[in-house]
Amino acid sequence: MRVAIETERQDIFDVGIVIAMRVHISGKVTEDSLRSAFEKAVKSHEILNTRIVIEDDGKAFYVKDEQDKTMNTISFEDSPWMDVIHREEKIRMRLEDGQYLKAFVYEMDGEGCSILFLMHHLGGDGKSMVYFIETFMRCLAGESVEYLEMQTIPAGDMSDDALKDKVGPLMLLPKHFNKKWLEDEKHKVFTFDDLDKAFNEYWADKSSVINEYVITPEMVSKILSRCKEWEIGFTAYITTSFLRRFGRKLEIGYAVDAREDGNRCMGNQATGISIKYAYNYDKPFMWNAKKVQKLMNNKLEDDGARNFVLYFMAIFDPTLEDAMNLQHAGAFNSKTSKRIGNILGYGKKCNDLSITNLTKLDIPDTYGNLKLDYFSFIPPVISYGRNIIGLSTLGDCTVMTVHRIK
Repeated sequence: MRVAIETERQDIFDVGIVIAMRVHISGKVTEDSLRSAFEKAVKSHEILNTRIVIEDDGKAFYVKDEQDKTMNTISFEDSPWMDVIHREEKIRMRLEDGQYLKAFVYEMDGEGCSILFLMHHLGGDGKSMVYFIETFMRCLAGESVEYLEMQTIPAGDMSDDALKDKVGPLMLLPKHFNKKWLEDEKHKVFTFDDLDKAFNEYWADKSSVINEYVITPEMVSKILSRCKEWEIGFTAYITTSFLRRFGRKLEIGYAVDAREDGNRCMGNQATGISIKYAYNYDKPFMWNAKKVQKLMNNKLEDDGARNFVLYFMAIFDPTLEDAMNLQHAGAFNSKTSKRIGNILGYGKKCNDLSITNLTKLDIPDTYGNLKLDYFSFIPPVISYGRNIIGLSTLGDCTVMTVHRIK
């Protein structure tokens, strides 16, 4: 099995592309039961049993081998979860060996345990990880689980006519830079050795700063009541809160679920939109929030705008996308990759805020005698983002996280 990596190609050489989720499980568990459930859950998701190959022409593929082995691991820690993140963010996932996912069990006692899950974005998007945790919990509760094939979003028809329909005249921008890239670098193909160097360079003097905020059920209810009255969404409300605090015009990116069929398979099935807005202090919060919602709706209700980024990025030569990430990490330099990287936000001018709201998670919080009574989602600090906001609700537990690089 070989699946081309197209719309998600920019994730391979990104040095900050790991999604984190941490949960607390209440109920009796053992090391053996946790290991067994993790192994069963990994085997049930096709994408976690593949590896990534970069070929001599620069194209990349998910490849499934016949051998029954996995680099996805679960281990047991004495260190706090933040220390684990600070250690692991400097260690790249071995995609070429099929490593997408690591789980770290900590604070384990007779009443339950806490687990930190770290997953490379090429293993899937935020919802993919939620569905893996659901599979893991079902296995832990002794349930049988189905095998789920991987699902990604292919670039589809990349002919000029199709591209004009999908991205319009902006298709000329990547075509221009592809030509410049081939002239300057003669189609340079990067390898995982280059990614190792990028990790060493980028993380030598950096670390994550993560703040978690538990929003009480009472506060959530109060916000939702206002949202209903004002005819806006929770995400627009949170966005407006940040805009009021920053006090200047911000560029804000949003991750958007692209699962049109509602599947529960793992794979990168997300797209994105962005808006620009400056809080108007002469108007009330409600007025600003409605403006933000209108800007979001203009993008979300337009199929072309909602899926634009997927098809637009797929036009770029894949090795140029690699170069933009390596340039951002300080491990490569060329005029072409620097210039287009700056245009696309891989330089100093990136999204001020990037928000992913997983909303109320569509998984149970109870599995037999076990319960997920805490759930926190920490999105990755992508190369083109500065302050990354994650929101999720499971049961009556709503958590907001803010992730940035120091």
